[in-house]
Amino acid sequence: MVGYTSSVLKVVLVNPPSPPEFRVSRGLMGGFGMAVNPELLYPPIELAHVAGALLEDGHEVAIVDGDALGVGLDGALAKVTAEAPDLVVLDSSSTSLDQDLELAGRVREATGALTGMLGSQVTFTPDEIFAGGRIDFVVRGEPEHTVQEVAGRAARGEALAGTPGITRRTEDGEVVHEAERGKIADLDALPLPARQLLDNSAYRFPGVDGAITTVKSSRGCPLNCSFCGYTLAQGLRFRFRSPAHVLRELEDLYFNHGIRHVVFRDPIFTTRKDRVAEICDGIVAAGMDELEWQCETAVKTLDRALLEKMARAGCKHISLGVESGNDEIQKKHCGNKLSDLDKAHEVFRACRDVGIETRAFCMIGFPEETPAMADETLALVDSLDPDQVQFCAVTAYPGTPLHEMLRGTREFDYASMTGFQALEGNEHMTAAQIEAKIREGYRRFYRRPKRVFRE
Repeated sequence: MVGYTSSVLKVVLVNPPSPPEFRVSRGLMGGFGMAVNPELLYPPIELAHVAGALLEDGHEVAIVDGDALGVGLDGALAKVTAEAPDLVVLDSSSTSLDQDLELAGRVREATGALTGMLGSQVTFTPDEIFAGGRIDFVVRGEPEHTVQEVAGRAARGEALAGTPGITRRTEDGEVVHEAERGKIADLDALPLPARQLLDNSAYRFPGVDGAITTVKSSRGCPLNCSFCGYTLAQGLRFRFRSPAHVLRELEDLYFNHGIRHVVFRDPIFTTRKDRVAEICDGIVAAGMDELEWQCETAVKTLDRALLEKMARAGCKHISLGVESGNDEIQKKHCGNKLSDLDKAHEVFRACRDVGIETRAFCMIGFPEETPAMADETLALVDSLDPDQVQFCAVTAYPGTPLHEMLRGTREFDYASMTGFQALEGNEHMTAAQIEAKIREGYRRFYRRPKRVFRE
């Protein structure tokens, strides 16, 4: 790890409060964020990772999480101001961007602190973020090393010019894009997230008793789905933390913080089966008998033997990318995750056999999708028989291949990028019809006789 600083800076990292209309979870959708069940509250793990890096450089760091504190903009502003910061960095999301920028501007005016924002939305639309002079810089891409360097330069009284990975506004209002910063190659070199700066008891997941936390054990995904923000933010190359490094974090949260419920936030958790098997063996060997965890992954990276090992190590739930039941859409937009439907059915059956609950992630409203193609997705969900299903409206987040495909043909309203709203229709369905098909999917799934019987 490169140490940048020679003196201490007071840094405040901010997870702004959600808009009044809905709870937003900024880490979802590859950092573009998503509107979620108000009973879901994930910790701002991205900020905790950044905080760990800053603490390693000797800075004084605080995290202000508006949703965990239960405050609005005024309350969040008061909390940040009370810390008397030298540097403030706020997280952001597509659907909360206007409010996030409002808070940033108020913080900058009230404290005089150097103020920046991070997140996928600001990474891929940096120019328009500077309107109104509310922030000084944007952190593009992976934030740890970039925020470290910004803090180090600020501590030494140096200008930000030449800092890789930022976009900045000059005194005369010019927006300057500095060089890209490469992806972090050695994730084991990063310190553990600074959970000691969070109220870990505040975070929860619907249906889970007790506090939860999230863990990012790898970054990147080779599947390159057209709509995916994770490959955009983390790259196509699968980069992973060693089992020993992941187990260090699990032991820290389990034995030092008393947390018993973990959600792995890797895009495809089981990309390396041998790594996951070693993590599972380590959980058992360390005596973390009460640890219960869940993950997201793809059917093609699972088999019955691995699922049995995961279940023994405390895995209770797996969310699986199904996306579409149409073969053409699978190949064009979804990384061809379901190239072998027999294997898909076997994986869902095996999960039930070993006691792991499943959720199928599905999407409606791809550019070429007809109502009949959407019905193929509903039929596939019926046959796979997961325990839960989630239907999202296809959303073209800035910078994704889908956005590039549609740019120039549609207007994009970032505030509507909630994940459940259809921004526009396609050639075959209006936005209202897409949303109606999503409602039909939920009704059809949750009213099935065998599901009612099972419940």
